[in-house]
Amino acid sequence: MWCKICSRETNSETCELCGNATEQDIPIMVYWCNDCKTPIIKSVNRIDKNICPLCGKETSYLCADLRPVFPEERLLIEILTAKPLEYINKTVWAADNRYYIDGESKMIPISAYKKRSADKIVEQLEKYKDQNSYDFFNQTIDKFIKANTERLNYIFDEATEFIRDTAKAYPSENIVISFSGGKDSTVTADLTVRALSNPSLVHIFGDTTLEFPLTIEYAKRFRENNPKAIFKTAKNKEQDFYEVCEDIGPPARMLRWCCSMFKTGPITRVLNSLYRDMDILTFYGIRKNESVSRSKYNRVENNAESVKIQKQKVASPIFHWKDIDVWLYILGEGIDFNDAYRLGYDRVGCWCCPNNNERAQL
Repeated sequence: MWCKICSRETNSETCELCGNATEQDIPIMVYWCNDCKTPIIKSVNRIDKNICPLCGKETSYLCADLRPVFPEERLLIEILTAKPLEYINKTVWAADNRYYIDGESKMIPISAYKKRSADKIVEQLEKYKDQNSYDFFNQTIDKFIKANTERLNYIFDEATEFIRDTAKAYPSENIVISFSGGKDSTVTADLTVRALSNPSLVHIFGDTTLEFPLTIEYAKRFRENNPKAIFKTAKNKEQDFYEVCEDIGPPARMLRWCCSMFKTGPITRVLNSLYRDMDILTFYGIRKNESVSRSKYNRVENNAESVKIQKQKVASPIFHWKDIDVWLYILGEGIDFNDAYRLGYDRVGCWCCPNNNERAQL
């Protein structure tokens, strides 16, 4: 347990010093080794948090979270800044619209996304794509995995124990994996199948009809690569999103009618057809660091407001993970993932989601 007020670890759910409620997870930070040119993930209470596990030299604080920038996105930001292939032999990481080139921060202003013609950008991407090598990127990722092996082993072991403990009260046929085609549900599916040693678990894919083509391609690939999984697709076949928009207007941040109509509604119908009134356990990929609203969730929810689909207990093995943990697991374990992330998408939900910012729209 961790008290964020006193910045101290404790075994109690209430801090003995300040009396405030403690949190289950000890915060992590991302440090940078300038010699190895790689990010290091360390818990804030570690005595050796400023020491690189590879070279033993001192590191410096970089940021709270981070994600890899694949060569496709790297080329895009190079084009946006009129420097094609400038960083092909440099390490490139990102947090929101801030990029880190060999550990040096570089902001890409919103104006850079607005002033460039989309047609010109596509033209430049086509021009340089054959020169856009993965060689240096792969070396970067190999070093990142090696430097953070201890973290990878820890998050895997902790998630595995959580899954087994949560699932022990349910028969395997009543355990469901919620699969969206995004990185979080991909990791959750892999962890759950491995923890329970059961490749035949039910996976439910919510096809909102607004998915990116790359998401549909990945869902198909996932199904082919996991032939023993019971893979169900939940889809609203009665209504058309665009026709509903004509009738009542498009969804907005404060009125996202699309979620219940095209996601949770169809998934509920699939669950009802499979389980009727039986109790079920669903593992999903919610993380508290994703948003303010999700930070209020619990790791396990049962009949709470956040459980949008009734008759189920929901649990998130990766609830305390950050983006960099998710990518460490995917890359470290060699898991296939949605290619939309290679293009620079932070999230791969509905293409027209009202929560998309200007960067996501680009």
